[in-house]
Amino acid sequence: MKKIAGFAVATMAILSGCSGLQSSTASSAPGATARASGYYCQQERLNTNGDRLECNWQPTAEEACRYANSMTVTRSSVTSDPQPAGRCSSGQWLVKITSR
Repeated sequence: MKKIAGFAVATMAILSGCSGLQSSTASSAPGATARASGYYCQQERLNTNGDRLECNWQPTAEEACRYANSMTVTRSSVTSDPQPAGRCSSGQWLVKITSR
């Protein structure tokens, strides 16, 4: 069982290291870039901190409505500030960023 848990942790560490999005619990590298063409998040979760945009960034609007994992993206990796992107069925507003 420990081997399976260790493998899962190692796999997640490798995957998060390859991603442009970074978990807020991980150190946020200043040069982090988004890999997908766009990401969505719930507007109320968006936290702008200097060059960093922290939110529950997800590759689809549906996933952004369901998941709350906080990720960080640098402003230099996106084409513009977050833009309105509709609403979840729960009524929460979404924003979208587009990667360079």
